[in-house]
Order: sequence, then structure tokens, then C-alpha cells
Amino acid sequence: MREIAEDVTAPEPAAVGDRLDVDPSDPPRGPRRRRAWAWAWALLAVVVVVGGVVAGLAQPMGAVRADVTEHFDLATPSEPVMPGEPQTFEIRAEEDRLSEVRAILATYMGTISCQLEATLDDGDRQIATSTIECGAIPDNEPVTLLQFDPVEDSAGTTYDLTLAVTSSSANGPSVWESTHGVDSLMTYYDLDRQGVDRVGLVLDRIADYAPAWGTPVGLAVLLVVGLGAIALLVARPSWGLVALVVLVVLRGLFWSALVPPLQGMDEGAHFANVQFMAEEGRPTDPTPAEQEHGAYSESMEVASGAMHVSAHKPTDRPDYGDEAVDALESADAAVGTDSDGTSPAASYPPGYYGPATAFYLVAVDDTVAQIQSVRVWSALLGALAIVFAWLFAGELLPGRRWARAGLVTAVALQPMLAHQFAIVNNDAWVIAAGFGALWLGARLVRSARAPWIMLAAGAVVGLGMLGKPFAAIAVFPVAIGWLLGKVQHRVRDWRVLVMEPLLAGVGVAATYGVWLVVARALGIGAGLGFPAQEGGSRDLVTYLATQWDPGFLEFRGLWVTQFWGNFGWVNTPLPQIAYLVIWWLYLALAAALVGWLVVVVRRWRSRDDEARRIDRLITLCAGSGLLSLLGMYAIEYLFFASSGRTDLLQGRYLLMIAPALLALPVLLVQRFVPRRAAATVAAWSLAALLVVLHLVSIGVVVRHYYL
Repeated sequence: MREIAEDVTAPEPAAVGDRLDVDPSDPPRGPRRRRAWAWAWALLAVVVVVGGVVAGLAQPMGAVRADVTEHFDLATPSEPVMPGEPQTFEIRAEEDRLSEVRAILATYMGTISCQLEATLDDGDRQIATSTIECGAIPDNEPVTLLQFDPVEDSAGTTYDLTLAVTSSSANGPSVWESTHGVDSLMTYYDLDRQGVDRVGLVLDRIADYAPAWGTPVGLAVLLVVGLGAIALLVARPSWGLVALVVLVVLRGLFWSALVPPLQGMDEGAHFANVQFMAEEGRPTDPTPAEQEHGAYSESMEVASGAMHVSAHKPTDRPDYGDEAVDALESADAAVGTDSDGTSPAASYPPGYYGPATAFYLVAVDDTVAQIQSVRVWSALLGALAIVFAWLFAGELLPGRRWARAGLVTAVALQPMLAHQFAIVNNDAWVIAAGFGALWLGARLVRSARAPWIMLAAGAVVGLGMLGKPFAAIAVFPVAIGWLLGKVQHRVRDWRVLVMEPLLAGVGVAATYGVWLVVARALGIGAGLGFPAQEGGSRDLVTYLATQWDPGFLEFRGLWVTQFWGNFGWVNTPLPQIAYLVIWWLYLALAAALVGWLVVVVRRWRSRDDEARRIDRLITLCAGSGLLSLLGMYAIEYLFFASSGRTDLLQGRYLLMIAPALLALPVLLVQRFVPRRAAATVAAWSLAALLVVLHLVSIGVVVRHYYL
């Protein structure tokens, strides 16, 4: 019997008299009273967000760095501090109220055993002294040597820092030296203030390199409009998509101002692609016939140097103040923009970079301004991604506007998504395509015949591959959704089973396939291969052995730390407690999925239609996550087989399935708790957790770059 409808299962309408689409707390009946309760909930949401900000600003803050401060890399450790052989270093205070001295010391992986004595002197006057157990000194990370009452008139004064170890000690630590011979010593100022006391300082420093919306007035406007969007989202979930698009664009603009130029991971390489294409009018080529200028333009080198991108944390930040800004603008104006287009990102297709050139060209002739302009393109891709997330959530939660709004709000507040949609990088393009594939996969779950959806799905996957070829893993939610739809409707027509996958292939060919043809015609490498290196065992067993770790440290580093929030050049992490909580939530989610699977098997024939529908969607989300994860490891294995290296993967590569991961707890609650309020409460509880994580993430970035 032939299927007569493409959509056999239509979206579930809200039940008559169901008030949860307006208010999850069972308010009194009547449209006016429901609206009043809805706005009350909206006010509560705004109060919660503002309260979180106020609570953060009330926290005690340590000392801060000067506007112009120390910058260094780590080259070689100096001679160790030996018993009876103290070492003295000169430290210059850049500002008044000097109150702390830190250093980066080599402890040789903690193998030394000693007591380190630090003393700071101003001529014959001792400022401070302290003793530190060497076992408490982190290896190659900043450690506070001295902390003391602020010295009021310290600006411009040079102090003597003496390091010694007690006579009972063995070898002491070494102070790292940079390639320029600079000792890794840092000065901090103005101790014991609350966060609210630092607001003016942070706003002034952000504004130095930010666009117009990064000025104090611009940020205030973003905040007010953002709070209005939150209120509209909560009070009027029927306007949820509009509110979320506004909120996500504001999020992108805010984060683009928050992260200093070129301080997003690999941002320099991606911006170099945009600059080359805009200036030369042609795609990049990783292996051009002739090379004249270098991988990066002089303007990129100047901007990267001013941002101190390659300096060691925490000195990898720009200097602030009018003099530093003017110096960068003058240096930038004096150099050119020519390059060979051979940056480390040159092998990527032009999907993200082509449209980005328009944003580059409308900016003024200034590298920082051009970077900020291209970042707007990433922010707009974030808006497109949230539209796809909204459509995806609509397939999962039909007729449940509050739950849908809560789930998509959680997606919008995922910290690494906020970061990626605010910097120059082609991951923004890939993530948006991944969200689109999730929506179409969910749409396919309830479709008996879906030729046009499969064509569109193939095009979305192909477009994603125009950002990065590994975006091909977006095929997994499409394939799972298509298979579930065919099984649900018992489709046996071989023409449908053959033609629809072929149409998906046509979609890929019409997008990514066209680029392969053009690249071949132009003699440009398509970026499909991996670097080859001879020697070593490269079989699958060897690769799997490199991945085995009973403590899951590498796994957690990728899919917890980097996936949820490790900003900058993967060197600005969240507090460890955040990662620990997320890891335990992962384990709880895995246990819940096992329990769900047991229930499904035991009650296979006794499930009602609603339970079957939810089970299919849980299968889609869990299967998409699992297969995408395995797909990433399969890609790394191919990389390993070619190069012998296992450092390809980064946590952000799976952000494209973030909506599916966040949807799983909501769907599981909906599956096992019959009350309609359950899904709504689960979704907004998830959103509340993401609000907290997002605010903490902002605080971490502010601390790294502005304090």
C-alpha cells in the first residue's frame, strides 16, 4: 500500500485549556490573569539575570595588572636558585599602588624539594618578604611570590626582588627567561577591591580595541535591549523566535567586543584568509606556485604583536591606554596587507571566508576595525543557527511553546557557542550547518516520503563542508532521521528508498561538489588530505591504545573542557568545579539513557503513540551525538594513519550537535514524567544552569584580558 502523505504525524497542538504555554506555575484562569502571570515570570527572569550580575560584581577581587604591563614567552629556565646563592632581579612598577609580585617558575615537574624565600626591597627599605613551600609552586604557571599593602607612589620605581632557598633545601626552582631575555616576573596593583570597583577599568579597557558597540554606552544599550528580549521571550513564548534572534545577535556583538582582536582560537589564520581573498579577489591556495610575501601580511603581524597573541598566559593580552592604541594605529597604517594566502587555514574551502570579505571591505582601512567587522558575520551566522535550533526544538516539543523557548534559550547560552559565534572562524559556518542538519533530521523522523527534505538536507551538509570538510558528520542526524521515518511508516517502495538518498547526494554535489570542480579547475588544493609522515606503527589497534585512559583525562579535556568553555587559545578555562559538575551530569545522562533503553525494550509493544514519538526523537538525539563522536575519532584515525599524530581533535568540533545534547534531558523527562509541566520545568531549569555558566564564562574572560 502506497503512502499517501509525507507528514503522517503532524505537530501536536496544545491541549484545550492547557495553560503551560503561558505559565508553568498553574496560574488562575482567564486571559488577563494569564498575561499578568506571564509578565511576572518575565520580570523574575530579568531579576535573576541582573541578580547574577550583581552577585558577581559583589565578589572580592585581587590585584590587577597595569594598562601597560609585562609580556613574555617561555624560552629557557635560568639557573636554579641554590642554597647560599640567592638571585636578585629588578622589577619596575608601571603604576601606583604596587601590591603583588608573581613569577613563572620551572619546578622540573615538581621534582624539587625546598623552601623559597622571596624579598622585595626599595634600596635599604624592605617592602615585603615571604616563604613558599616549593611543592606548592605550579610548574610553568604563575605563582604569587609576594602580596603586600599597596605602595602608594610606586609608578616608575625599580625594586629589587631577591629569591633564595633555605640551607636545608636541595636545588630550588628556576625563573623562566623569554626569547628576548626578559625574566618572567609580573607586577600587580591595587589589592582588595570588589568587582563593582573594577567596572570602570574594565569598560575603559574593552573600549580601547572594541567597535562602537563595545564602548560603555554601546554595552549599556546591548544590556538594556538584551533584558527586554529576555522579558519578551519569557512573557510571550509565541514571540520566542524573534526574541531569541535579537538575543543571539546581541550576544554575538557583546562577545565580539569582550574578546580582544585575534584572541579567539586560530583567529589570526582565519582572518588572514579573509584578508587575502578581499585584497586579491581569489581563494587561498595552501601550495601556490610562487610565494613572495609570507603566510601573513605585515598588518597582521603588527596587530598580532600588539595583541601579544603568542605571549605566555597571562601576559597574552594587549596593552591599554591612548598611547598603546595610537601606537598600534600608527604602526598598522605604515605597513601593507599583502600576503601569499598560505596561512594554516588556507586549505579550507571559501564558504565562510567568501561572504566575510564583504564585511572586511566595508570597514575602515584599519586591521582591528576589519577584524571587528568580520566578527559581525560570525554573529549573524549565530542568528541563523538559532533559527535552526528553534525549528529543531519545534519538532521535538510540538505545541509546547514554553518548553521550546527554554530549550533554545539553553542552546543560545552555551558558552563556547557564544565564543565561536563572536570571533573570525569558519566553525561558525559549520555549526550553523550542523544545526540545520539536526532540524531536517528531526523533520524526517515524522516523514514517510521526503524527497525535497532530503535534497535540502544534502545541500545543508554540502554547505557545511564548504566551511570544513569534516562537517560531513552532519550526515548522521539526517541519516538517522530518514531511517526512523521510513521504519515508522513501513516504507517498502524501493524507488523511495533509493531515490531519496540519491537526492541528498545531489544536494551535496550541488554545493560542495561544485567547489571541488572549481578548485580542480583553478589548480587549488581542496584540503581533503592529511600531511604524510613516514615511520611508526599506524594501525587501528595502535591508535586505540593511544586513546585509552582509565581516568578519561583526554576525553574530558576535549568533550567537557573544550566543548563547554576553554576560551582564547584554549588557555582560558572555567573553574574546575564547573567541569566536574558537567562530567557528573554527563554520567547521569548516560545512566538515564541506559534506563530509557531498558524500558523501551521491556515495553516495546505496550507503548502508546506519544511514547513511541518521544522514543524516536531520543534515538535521533542520542544517535546523532554518539555517531558524530565516533565520526570525529574516525577522522582523527585517518589523520593518525597519515601523519602518526593524534592531536587533530578539538572540543569545538562537536558544537554542531549541541542542541541534540541539550535536548536529551528534556526529552527524557518528558518521556517518564506524564505531566505537561515536566518538560517545561526541565527546559527552563537547564536554561537557568546555562545562565550561571554563561555569567561565569564572561567573568573568566574579563579576568584574563582586562584585570
